[in-house]
Amino acid sequence: MALPMEDEALVLQLIERMRESGELHSYHGWLHLPDHKAGFTPAQQAVWEKADALFGDEPWWVRDLARETATDEQTMRQVLKHAAQQGLITAIVKDRYYRHHRIVTFANLIRELDRERGSTCAADFRDRLNVGRKLAIQILEYFNRIGFTRRRGNDHLLRDALLFADETPAALILFAGELLFRQPYGAQPARLVP
Repeated sequence: MALPMEDEALVLQLIERMRESGELHSYHGWLHLPDHKAGFTPAQQAVWEKADALFGDEPWWVRDLARETATDEQTMRQVLKHAAQQGLITAIVKDRYYRHHRIVTFANLIRELDRERGSTCAADFRDRLNVGRKLAIQILEYFNRIGFTRRRGNDHLLRDALLFADETPAALILFAGELLFRQPYGAQPARLVP
């Protein structure tokens, strides 16, 4: 969350106004100035193309990608960091990456579990994803760190229902019985409707 010591609603309103006015842009959850563009050097691009071909729906560790592509581990770490800054992949823990579209899929699953049960727990999340408990917890803790959810005991409560919403195919999202209207795929958000 940006400016964690300030009122959350005020900060979100400020960010939204800056996005609307064009002072800030957002790309895959990253806020940036309008003229900033992250990119690869030609050497990094070559490494990324080898790594990109290996990414599917499963996460990759830096060391495993480095080994599979015969790339120096530190070089791979730098390339993946740049790919994450571009919104291509996301680090759920240090050195472990998923494709960004998988993170959006996980966020939608958390929204679904929240609608059904009022929260998400590691066991339900693990069972729905059909992954091990350790990976399920890493993903849930990632969402806690970025403010999408917050942990209370064994439950992970949805905190920011609109995070990842502009990347969700549906034009509207149901949250806590209220419709939150969003424009599809990256358009500016509409007003909240009570």
